[in-house]
Amino acid sequence: MTQARKTAVRTIVFADVAGSTALFQSLGNTEATALVTQVVSSMARSFKAAGGEVVKTLGDGILATFEHNTPALNACIDIQRTCSTAGAVDATGGRQKLPLKIGMARGFVVLAPGDCFGDPVNAASRLSDSAGAGQILIGDAVMEALPLELLGRLRSLGAIFLRGYDVPVPVHQVDWEAQVDMGQTMPQVPSRIDYSSQLLNLSWLDFAVDYSADQMPIVIGRTTGADFLVNDLRVSRQHARIDWRGSYFMLTDLSSNGTWVRYIGNDTTLALRRNECVLHGQGEITLGAKPTDPTAPTVMFQIHPH
Repeated sequence: MTQARKTAVRTIVFADVAGSTALFQSLGNTEATALVTQVVSSMARSFKAAGGEVVKTLGDGILATFEHNTPALNACIDIQRTCSTAGAVDATGGRQKLPLKIGMARGFVVLAPGDCFGDPVNAASRLSDSAGAGQILIGDAVMEALPLELLGRLRSLGAIFLRGYDVPVPVHQVDWEAQVDMGQTMPQVPSRIDYSSQLLNLSWLDFAVDYSADQMPIVIGRTTGADFLVNDLRVSRQHARIDWRGSYFMLTDLSSNGTWVRYIGNDTTLALRRNECVLHGQGEITLGAKPTDPTAPTVMFQIHPH
């Protein structure tokens, strides 16, 4: 007999092993499979112990549901901490760190045997895709009813266009490593700011230029045909594009090696690989190499009055 589907409000978690493709290329199928299996099994145990339901495993990842936000987020912090610091045991008996990319969303979903469906499932998947290694990204609804200790771990990234969405979605990064000061006020970014009367300043080395909304789109790249030239071999010929989307400056990665965005004041970094994010305030755009590389080509950006 076919089991009935039901609709319910759930917190959805998508968690993937970061860099699994490179892991298989460097270690081979047998050893990489063993490591990934350890991590996925550890995730499943952690989520079940926290009261979650593991809906299905997805090769190097897992889809889980929780009835409430707090146990879901605590479980994600715990497993991220474990995988990013202790990792899994490799063939030599040593430990290999395997950080996760975790996305979380909440709302009405359709629960079915071995699966679930709905916008929160899609959003959690897209947030996981947008996360960098060792990052947890959550949607607004996951903030509901969180205790102060967890709220103090959130850093707003503003509104981000997720793949498949027509409007930007407010996103927050979870700082799972920090010691939280309960009296600290975390900076928040409004989810909708009208920048139409403001300028976007881009600077690299000793070159700087202001752009207005009506000058969009512009391309950042390595060729002389780029609107903003960054002459570094790690930068793609057409590396990134900035568009005007009604009331936002929107950065889209077009590159082979990726783009990283860090917002000043939030101390967070967003990894972009063929996806996009809203530029707000001021920060850094790192092109073709991770921001941890001191030689990485980094474009400073700032949105300021006309």
